[in-house]
Order: sequence, then structure tokens, then C-alpha cells
Amino acid sequence: MAMGGNGSSGSSILLQSCLLALACLLPWSFCASRHQNIVNDDILHAVSGAVGSALSITLLYPLETIRTRLQVDASLTPNSSFFLIYNIGRKEGIRGLYRGWFSLVVALVSLNFIYFYFFYALRRWATAQSESFNKVTIDLIAGYCAGVIAVLGTGPLWLVNTRLKLQGVDFGRASDEVSKMNKTQQYTGIFHCMYKITHDDGILTLWNGTTTSIVLAWNPAINLGVYMMLKRHHLIIGASDISNGGALEAFVNALLSKFIATVVTYPIQVLQTRHRAGIKQDEEDKQSTRSASWFSLLLGMYRGLESKLLQTCLNSALMFVVYERIVKILTTLTKLKDETVQKS
Repeated sequence: MAMGGNGSSGSSILLQSCLLALACLLPWSFCASRHQNIVNDDILHAVSGAVGSALSITLLYPLETIRTRLQVDASLTPNSSFFLIYNIGRKEGIRGLYRGWFSLVVALVSLNFIYFYFFYALRRWATAQSESFNKVTIDLIAGYCAGVIAVLGTGPLWLVNTRLKLQGVDFGRASDEVSKMNKTQQYTGIFHCMYKITHDDGILTLWNGTTTSIVLAWNPAINLGVYMMLKRHHLIIGASDISNGGALEAFVNALLSKFIATVVTYPIQVLQTRHRAGIKQDEEDKQSTRSASWFSLLLGMYRGLESKLLQTCLNSALMFVVYERIVKILTTLTKLKDETVQKS
């Protein structure tokens, strides 16, 4: 399986081309928005998405911790999520449950700011080309393109977060080499981790897993595409929730859309996490993989799904509730500011 940043010349050329395309898209986006005098709306959605994601992941971060552990540690028994949280908390304390929290918040805020900004900019541009385009199709394509841009811009932050979360963690037999590295390698923070990885393995290593990340850009695309469809037609809750601010509708719509997106793309997420963590199979593990049935291999690709669904669906639901509320507040403030300027 090809992975981004794996040192091969083909992957290096692809990555460099993608980064160059990203550099070209940034000035285009700002110029297009300024020309139409709507850059404030794009930034409004970007800020709302970034703040909402930061608040929701902070509340649910312990679930993110056990999800990562289950994906990379074959010796960890996949019991209930709350039992694993209790176990880690008892052995490692609150610090163990929130290891890597700051780096994840930085990565998530950056990713969602870029994602929401480009999603609305690209969707507006596509709609302007022809109003006859199917809205769901536009949402999916704009969501995927925005996801690719966000992935390329924040890839190093996600790799750093994975390394910081797993340093000091004692893995099982299948990952002895990585366990030794995690115990001895101590990163003091985001920038130190970036420096060490760049110095030891080369700068393109920071984009390890980029190929799978580009594929996984369909996850937020499906999530936001389904969410927008449910929101437009009030398919789940109905218009009756509007009088209550729409919080319940946003919560349920986001919960359902993220559930669908996660189940579809979860095996790719498992492969990506293992690659970023530096997990490599020894000969015994490779032999076990070859002799295992396809059903066993499929189940292995869904290790940690329970905690992932619990964490990511609740996180998405809370994020969209906060996002919708902040959008309404900022929109109201912007209108009041514009009215004040016009009166003066």
C-alpha cells in the first residue's frame, strides 16, 4: 500500500505537487472572496467550525486516547470504552488520558478553520457556475476538495499528535520496537517533535499517511454532505425545532451523518494511525496475517470502532451545535455592525 512521505520518489513528487497546488489555491481563494466582498462570511464559518471543534474534543478527549491505543496496540483487550478509560486513568492518571491533547487541539482547530473556509468558498464558486447542479453533489465535491486542502496544510500536526499521544506507552509484543522507541524518545512539545522527526527521518516524514489522508478526505465530505442535506430538508427532526434554536436538529443530524462517514472509512483510518505511529509487523505477525481468514482481517480493521463511534459521533454532534450557535451570534453581530456603519 502506498503511503505519503514514505521516502519513495513517486510519493515525494506527488506530495510536492499537492503542496504547490495548495500554495496556488490560497491566494485564489482570498482574491475571489474579496472580489465578491464576502470573505467575512467564509471566515465567520471557519472561526465557528474551529471553536466548535476545540470545545467538543476537549470534553471527549479520553475517548480519542483509547481509540488510538486500540488501533496500534494489538495486546490491548477491546473491552467497553468506559472500562478502558478507567483502566488508563488508574494506571497513568488524568495526564495519561489527556496525553497529546494540546497538539490535537492545535491540529483540529487548524484543520477545521481551513476546511470550513474552503468548503464554503468552493461551494459558492461551484453554485455560481450553474445553479442547476445538484446540491448534494456540490457539497460532496466541495467537501472532498476542502478536505484535501486541509489535509495537506495540517498533515504534520496530525503526525506530531500521534507521536505525542503514544510516547511513553508500553505496547504489546507485536510492537516491541515501537514500544522501546516510545519509552526512550521524549518529545517536549509540538515544535520539538517536528524538529526531531525532520532531523532523524527527513522533512517529508512529517506527511506520513498523506495518501490515506487524501482518501479519508471523503470522511468529512460525506459527513458535511449528509448533514447539509438533512439540514436543508429537515428530514430527521423537522422544522419544529427551529423555535428552540435548532440545537436538537443540529445534534441529531451531525450524529447520524458522522456515523455513516465513520463506518465507511474506518479501516483506512486504522491503517493511517498504524503508519503514523511507525507500527511495523515482524515475521511472526506477517505469517499470522497470511494464515488468517478474510473475516478475521476485516474484524482487525475495525478494532476500536466502538470508542471511535462514541467519540467521533458525539464530538461531531457537539461541534455542530456549537458551530451553528456561533454562526448565528457572529452573523447577528456582523449585521448590527453593518447597520451602525450605514447609519453613521
